[in-house]
Amino acid sequence: MTIPIPLIAEGTRVKVKRGRVPQDPAVTGRTGTVVMASEYSTESLGVVLDREQTVRQFMPDELEVMEVLPLPPEREAAKQRRALP
Repeated sequence: MTIPIPLIAEGTRVKVKRGRVPQDPAVTGRTGTVVMASEYSTESLGVVLDREQTVRQFMPDELEVMEVLPLPPEREAAKQRRALP
């Protein structure tokens, strides 16, 4: 059994690109911030585009990551420890 995780974390800056599903051509090339990412719905991400207040839904393949957020300090520390058997 696997646990699905969102491919792009909340708070990540993204740029909208053309995906496999038709979308509004006016949003292609615009930038925004991921505000909703859930392990229950990994094929849909909520993004607020710059100069907008509404949340738009995008598929992960429609978004290009521009700025990756650093991991929290406790996650970085956990990566340095040896894995348990």
